[in-house]
Amino acid sequence: MRVVGDATGPPRGRAVRRARERPRRRGQVVVGALTVLVVAGAAVTGVVLVSRELGTSSSTPSPSEPLLPGAPTVTAPPEAPPVRIAGVGYDISYPQCRSALPSGAAFGIVGVNGGAPLTSNKCFATQFAWAARTRGHAVYVNTSYSGKGDPIAYGRNLIEDAIAREHAAGVSHTAVWWLDVEVGNTWAGTQQENATVLATMASTLQRAGVRVGIYSSPQQWAEIAGEWAPGLPVWNATGPGTQKSALPACSESFAGSTSAIVQWVQKSGNRLLDHNVICPAWQRRAGELLDVATR
Repeated sequence: MRVVGDATGPPRGRAVRRARERPRRRGQVVVGALTVLVVAGAAVTGVVLVSRELGTSSSTPSPSEPLLPGAPTVTAPPEAPPVRIAGVGYDISYPQCRSALPSGAAFGIVGVNGGAPLTSNKCFATQFAWAARTRGHAVYVNTSYSGKGDPIAYGRNLIEDAIAREHAAGVSHTAVWWLDVEVGNTWAGTQQENATVLATMASTLQRAGVRVGIYSSPQQWAEIAGEWAPGLPVWNATGPGTQKSALPACSESFAGSTSAIVQWVQKSGNRLLDHNVICPAWQRRAGELLDVATR
């Protein structure tokens, strides 16, 4: 994941299709997965609402429901043994394929994909071996929704594909996966559809016995997933800065949880790297955030 924005707004990355659903404005009610059809050129005397049917369900979700009917349940993770990890960690992926990997990392998190779902980080095996030598490691998977097809089937397919790519690289049984939720990938659904994709991805991993966390920022999360609050650990992307400038973001919350890890982008030598620290309130809870089973 390459963060080029900051904590005050969405990343200034490549142009993307933004979610069709927007935050509420005065006098406007955003109704879950309903689409307002306006007949151009006609004198419109009313608003036609068309419900989006999912599977066999024909019920119209209420505006307060953050997920579509039939969305899988994300469960609270089991307790983990107390483990403390201090120091700076790094997350890396395909952009670091031709670079020397950071030395002295407290922990490492590696991207399975090549920057987008259904693609491969061709250096994943080598980079994962580097991360596994640190005090704690994890992997992350890119997320998106094209706006086409059943969001539940869509989310399940993204995770099954990512797991297959992990196994193809000779890696398996990683205990912690993070969902990379950024506006830099395509989000063409409503917030309710987008959140349902993410809920499916998380629950699919949980059924495989994996702990799940969410990488995003408060602003990006609100734009993509709205008010869905699964309560999973969150990893807060603060953009370019320093450890000193990133640490205040430990007090921020989104997706129903306080920040567990904060990330900032800073030069290391002559290159930019994603730096990370575990927030003070979570430092003795590193086993909830990273795979530390072999340490």
